[in-house]
Amino acid sequence: MSKYVTLLTLAAAVVSFGGIAQGELLDFSSSAPSTWDQSGAFFLQEFSSAGPFGLEMTAQASSVFIITSNTTNDSGFTWTAYLMELNPLEAATFVHGSAQSTDFQSAIYPDDWTIEFQEPIAVAHGEQVTFEFKVDIPTGPPYTFTLTQTPIPEPATVVLLGLGTLALLTRPKK
Repeated sequence: MSKYVTLLTLAAAVVSFGGIAQGELLDFSSSAPSTWDQSGAFFLQEFSSAGPFGLEMTAQASSVFIITSNTTNDSGFTWTAYLMELNPLEAATFVHGSAQSTDFQSAIYPDDWTIEFQEPIAVAHGEQVTFEFKVDIPTGPPYTFTLTQTPIPEPATVVLLGLGTLALLTRPKK
C-alpha cells in the first residue's frame, strides 16, 4: 500500500511542478497609473503619440504574472500593429504564447523580450484596445524593468507623413 501512496505523491508533485508555474504578484509599482492584486497588474493608458512609450515597473513575484493594459489610441493615427519590448538586460521575459488582444489577432515572439501584435483589425484614433500577456521574473527581491510600447501606424499614414516632411525640406527659403 505504501508503494502506491509514494507513487501517487510523486506523480502529483510532477504534475504540480511541471511547466511554468502560475505565480502570484507580491509587490508592484509603475510609472503609469495602475492597480494590481496577486494575480497581476492592470493599466489604463491614453497613448497620444506615434512614437515609443516606456513604462517602468518594479515587481516582486513568485514566477509568472499577468499584465492587462487598456490602451486608448489618442495619437491621431490608425494603428495596424503594436510592438511591446522588455529590456533584455533586465530580469523580466515574456511568456511565449500568452499574449492576446481585443483587436490584433496575431502575436509573434521574435525573442523572449518582444511581442509583435499584428492585424487584421486596425485601431482607429479614439478607439481602445486591450492587451493581455504574461511576464516571468525570477523569484527573489523586487526587480525593476521597462516595458516599451510602440504603436505602428498604417502604411498610408507613414507615406503621407514622409511626403509632407519632404515637401517642407524642399521648400525654398525666403
